[in-house]
Amino acid sequence: MSPNTWVIEMPTEKSRSRPYPQRISPYGVHHPSRDAFTRTRDPPTAATPTKIVDHPVFEDIRTIMSVLKASGLMPIYEQVSDYEVGPPTKTNEFYSFFVRGVVHALTLFNIYSLFTPISAQLFYSYRETDNVNQWIELLLCILTYTLTVFVCARNTKSMLRIMNEILQLDEEVRRQFGANLNENFGFSVKFLVGIAVSQTYIIILKIYAVKGEITPTSYVLLAFYAIQNGLTATYIVFASALLKIVYIRFHFINQLLNGYTYGQQQKPKQKRNHNGHFRAALMDNFPEDSLFIYRMHNKLLRIYKGINDCCNLILVSFLGYSFYTVTTNCYNLFVQITAKGMISPNILQWCFAWLCMHVSLLALLSRSCGLTTREANATAQILARVYAKAKEYQNIIDKFLTKSIKQEVQFTAYGFFAIDNSTLFKIFSAVTTYLVILIQFKQLEDSKVDDSIPAQT
Repeated sequence: MSPNTWVIEMPTEKSRSRPYPQRISPYGVHHPSRDAFTRTRDPPTAATPTKIVDHPVFEDIRTIMSVLKASGLMPIYEQVSDYEVGPPTKTNEFYSFFVRGVVHALTLFNIYSLFTPISAQLFYSYRETDNVNQWIELLLCILTYTLTVFVCARNTKSMLRIMNEILQLDEEVRRQFGANLNENFGFSVKFLVGIAVSQTYIIILKIYAVKGEITPTSYVLLAFYAIQNGLTATYIVFASALLKIVYIRFHFINQLLNGYTYGQQQKPKQKRNHNGHFRAALMDNFPEDSLFIYRMHNKLLRIYKGINDCCNLILVSFLGYSFYTVTTNCYNLFVQITAKGMISPNILQWCFAWLCMHVSLLALLSRSCGLTTREANATAQILARVYAKAKEYQNIIDKFLTKSIKQEVQFTAYGFFAIDNSTLFKIFSAVTTYLVILIQFKQLEDSKVDDSIPAQT
């Protein structure tokens, strides 16, 4: 293939013309049976026939995916092969449709209950400002979860396509380089447990705060309110895990490309470094490897954009809801601390539980988006440092860099703003501003109450 050809077509079944050592995985080459992303199975025999199992790339987030499947937010897909998933069966599709129907019915029931005296037992306040904040927060919670269910149902095919593209990309990496990517996704289970514990604790606090006997309708409202918050938070963790998967693959090709940079090429020729990996790659292999890198990079960008398209509406709603929840709970803490009467331990625990859950979710989302975006943009920067003596190598580099200049990589909330490591700081800046406004409204209400007391006496 001529180096001046920009359209890259790589064979999918043809193996390398030269043996390629397992040297470029940034996380090392691991034994297949312990690998978390790809693994080699023994060839089928009469005694041990081939059995299709769920692919290991999604094994570490199996728990969180099972929760989303059971709640109708994820399709109950069929495993076609080790590197392909298929659409759900009619039975599973009907189950997801039924669950989503029940969810929307309960949402309508909750909205109706909130605007009737039924909810007065659970949602009450002593000041008008507190009352408005509480109702806005509740409506944002309902809106966020309803939008999450609607968007997930609409993007079923897109999510399956993203999963298949990740699996196919892993298959190519395994066949082309024999490399196994390994990463620990234990954080998803930890967050799932933390969300369940937080929601349970919040509901218990709410039950103890209610005066009198709680009606069955109130129990339904509380239970569904906890489910709405829990499942929305679970989906955010799932989206962060998907971004982490993409980040690992971007990092893989960047480490592969880094072996051709000027600094690596100038180091003394050693077979392996202290980590057991090759320090530098032979420039003779660059044309062949660069074709694979460009193709893989384009696929990863497509997957990255696909995840963004599937999540952007949910992210806008969730960020708005989290912003308001953090603000109202900071406001409630301020009211409790500055109150002249006795401080309520129940309210303090309630506020801290909400703040811990939402701040940790915002930090996880911001970090996952920031890492993936940074790694996606780093490919062009690394390529610019490639040691290219020959003109044909330079032509390959120039063509990729020319395309990268026009390609801005960002993970956005429906295009309104980019989500990265600075998002958490921006949210807290906005929380501080809105908190000052709420405190001023509270002081205005207090002054009106103080003025009315002498008039009555």
